[in-house]
Amino acid sequence: MNNSSRTNATRKIAINGMMIALVFLATYVTKIPTAVGPFNLGDSVIIIAAVLLGRKSGFLAGAIGSAIADIAMGYQHFAPVTFVVKGLEGFVAGLVVYALSKRFKEKNHVTILAASIAGSIVMISGYFVAELYVMRLFDETMGLAAALRDLPVNLVQGGVCAVVGYSLSVALEKFKVTKFITN
Repeated sequence: MNNSSRTNATRKIAINGMMIALVFLATYVTKIPTAVGPFNLGDSVIIIAAVLLGRKSGFLAGAIGSAIADIAMGYQHFAPVTFVVKGLEGFVAGLVVYALSKRFKEKNHVTILAASIAGSIVMISGYFVAELYVMRLFDETMGLAAALRDLPVNLVQGGVCAVVGYSLSVALEKFKVTKFITN
C-alpha cells in the first residue's frame, strides 16, 4: 500500500468517524421527550452522510451513531434494532442517490429528495416492523398497539428529518463540500 492509498484510507476512517459522531450528537442533543420516546434530528445527519459520502458511510453513520445514542439515552433494549434500522436507512438513502445520480448523470435536487424520502420510509417502516414482531419477543408490551402508538412520532420525525436532511444536503452539494472532505 503506497502513501496515497494509506492517506485515502485514513481519511475515509476519519470522515466516517466524524459522521458517526455527528449522528450521535444530532440524536442526543436534539432529543425532545414524547410520551412514546424521544423525537430527534439524528436522521437528518444520516441522510446527509448517505448523500454526500455514499451507502457505506450512510450505513456506518446511521447504525453506529444512532445505536450509541440509544445506549446513552437509556434505551439499550432498542440499540440492536436501531443499529439495523438506522443502518439500513443510511444504506438505502445512499443507494438511491447513487443509482439515480448514475441514471441522470448528476446528483441533483430530485435524486437527493428521493434519497431523503427513501431513507425516512425505511426508518418509519423498520421501527414499525421491529415493534410489531421483533421487540415483542423480548418485551410483551410491544406488538401492534406499541407499533401504532409510536407511528405518529416516527412519521413526524421521518418527515422533518427528510426535509432537514434534503435541505442541508442540497446546500452542501451546492458548495461542493464533498470535494473538500474526500480529496
